[in-house]
Amino acid sequence: MPDAPVKYPKQPLVGDGGPGVHWITRPDPKGWTAPVLMEWELRGETWTDEHAHDEYAYVLEGRLFVESAGVTVEATAGDTVCVRGGSIGRYYAPDYARMLGIYGPNPAGGGTRLLGFGKLTD
Repeated sequence: MPDAPVKYPKQPLVGDGGPGVHWITRPDPKGWTAPVLMEWELRGETWTDEHAHDEYAYVLEGRLFVESAGVTVEATAGDTVCVRGGSIGRYYAPDYARMLGIYGPNPAGGGTRLLGFGKLTD
């Protein structure tokens, strides 16, 4: 039934030495034309990466800082931040932030480069 709604049940956030993550829909390495969704969180942590596609972070809870192209913005619950494809984005939460991550279309399937993850120190 192509017109029927699809339910994606709530799942726990899992992190093996990195941020807690739950993929709602997964990116296909060969490319995708529909948005890709994930839920993720940072707890006194920082994450830096580069994507071939636009990446949006909708803040569900907490306070998130995003730095790209020499500019840093602060986002709180209800705010959305976009890091454009091909740009390096650094995301950090001094205390806690939980986000809905939305990956824009990526028909060519360009990859992601993880550039760093770590704990923030006082």
